[in-house]
Amino acid sequence: MLVYTFKGSREFVRFLLLLYFFPMGFLLALAIAGIENEGLIPIFMRDPASISQIHPLAGFSSNLGALLWTACAATCLFSHMVLRDSLNKGEIARFLLCSGLLTTMLLLDDFFLLHDFIYPQYLGINEKAVLLGYGGILLVWLLAFRRIILRTDYWLLLISLGFFTLSIGVDGLQSLIDALIGDLRILLEDGFKLFGIVGWLGYFMKCSLIAIRQ
Repeated sequence: MLVYTFKGSREFVRFLLLLYFFPMGFLLALAIAGIENEGLIPIFMRDPASISQIHPLAGFSSNLGALLWTACAATCLFSHMVLRDSLNKGEIARFLLCSGLLTTMLLLDDFFLLHDFIYPQYLGINEKAVLLGYGGILLVWLLAFRRIILRTDYWLLLISLGFFTLSIGVDGLQSLIDALIGDLRILLEDGFKLFGIVGWLGYFMKCSLIAIRQ
């Protein structure tokens, strides 16, 4: 019978320190910043719908997408941890690690509106330049792991990338499409993106499950 407990009090304390290091650091930094900037703490801590006094389901599709990105990143990174010490699994473990980091990058961009708002408004980086950078990272990832990808059900990945391409295309032609179909353009753009995220999650769940089962 396996018993999953800490070996001693030192190991337990070390685990707690690692577990709460970043949350405590964030709260401490926010407290210091809040002293200098009144009203900053509620902005960072309260729910956006409460601050803006809007419907609690506002941005539901966007939030759902962020949850799916998170599930995919967690799946990849956890599977990497499981496989990294297994014999003959080093390549797939590295693939899942890099895929988890790539997914985390896309999650942070989508959730915090990095290429839409933060980079252009605060850092002066053009939105198109950011998107081209993301495209370059994706291309490097595809080339670096092409042999593994070709041994998987890569058609799932192609479908996902196809939906992302459609979403970007609708965004790029938004003025023209708005004139034709109005608000349905938003449904198309964000709907294609949601389909892309779902396909991305499905692909990596399948890859992870097969690798662990084998």
